[in-house]
Amino acid sequence: MSQSPKKIQFILFLIVFTDMMGFSLLFPLFPKTLEFFLAKGDDVFFRTFYSAANLLSFGGDTKYTFVLFGGILGSIYSFLQFLAAPVWGRLSDIFGRRAILVFTTLGNTLGYLLWLFSSQFWMFVLSRVITGLMGGNLSVASAAMADQTDEKSRAAGMGLLGAGIGLGFVMGPLLGGISSQWNFLDSFYKEGSVVVFPASAFFAILVSLVSMVLVYLFLPANKPESVPEKEIHPFLSLKKIESRNLVRISLLNLLFVLSFSGFEFVVNFFLSDTFQFSPKEIGFTFLYIGIVIILVQGGVVRRLSGKISEKTISLFGGVVVVFGMALLVLIGSKFFGLFVSLFFLAFGSALVNPGLSSFASLESGKGDLGRSLGLFRSFGSLGRAVSPVVFSLLYFQKGPILAFFISFVLLCGFTILLTFQKQRST
Repeated sequence: MSQSPKKIQFILFLIVFTDMMGFSLLFPLFPKTLEFFLAKGDDVFFRTFYSAANLLSFGGDTKYTFVLFGGILGSIYSFLQFLAAPVWGRLSDIFGRRAILVFTTLGNTLGYLLWLFSSQFWMFVLSRVITGLMGGNLSVASAAMADQTDEKSRAAGMGLLGAGIGLGFVMGPLLGGISSQWNFLDSFYKEGSVVVFPASAFFAILVSLVSMVLVYLFLPANKPESVPEKEIHPFLSLKKIESRNLVRISLLNLLFVLSFSGFEFVVNFFLSDTFQFSPKEIGFTFLYIGIVIILVQGGVVRRLSGKISEKTISLFGGVVVVFGMALLVLIGSKFFGLFVSLFFLAFGSALVNPGLSSFASLESGKGDLGRSLGLFRSFGSLGRAVSPVVFSLLYFQKGPILAFFISFVLLCGFTILLTFQKQRST
């Protein structure tokens, strides 16, 4: 039975929401999970990783080594997304969106299942490797959304997808914290057969299963159109890509994500060190950021879509983000200044992300959407892979103001370069 485009768009919103919620459940549990493996004392694999992080932090404070260790694990996940996103996007052009999304959500479920039984650190790392590889499926969801929208409504569709991602990132840590208090699997934890916070891992499995059911039942199994034979990973043939605009937009995405996700990573420590925020207060701060992003992407972007160009949406967002980062550098150490700057940072990023996604989709052929958006998402994942290590080292060696200033400079560069980027006429 055929589904209306509006219903399919809503289903895609639910898919990315559940996908991101399952992924981000681990965020508030990450420090305690690492402490769990550290306390075991007999895990050679963990000790090797920890020693590498200690060398990178130049033998600094144990707290900083631990944070950098977490950043390295986060970078591994994003680097795998960088490798996988174009592959899943390209395969979805060949085999169809639903087939690939069913496969990747099943892979996520198996990754979370391995997390549940991660009594050894190598099993925990392997679970992150699996979910990182499957996490490249956002490129497929983006391509599926592009399939359901025309050029005038493209930014609105990408905004809805962005709202789903943002809402998932808000609800995931919240539900991760709540589920960590559940004790119905604690007896297995005491026996040493499952990881710490087993109920949270179990909940992530359920969320991933829900996502897979949504894909299978409601996403149409459209027969893919014939596509020209090209390399499965576009990084193998960047010089051969017909649309140079697509490559330039993807590079702009790399620059934006590198600078903005670097800020996102170190602002946790800034809130803790400067304002003595507790983990709960940091969580509510990110809830505030998430609400702003959801309202902008779910409301403002949808109203602007079709009325102004994708470049204009992205450029306005870039200016707002630069203004917000400037405020953070100048007055962010004051409580009021902090939340004013965070508002502008959240507002601007909520415009840039769907604007650039839609911009990239307009530069691809109809039978090549998955490949093109996979390339775009992959560049973003590369930025997200590099930023945790680079910005945590910068923060702990030189202080928060310099880290935020570097982010400000990179964001200025992004905005200036974006002004020279051409958008083809529609």
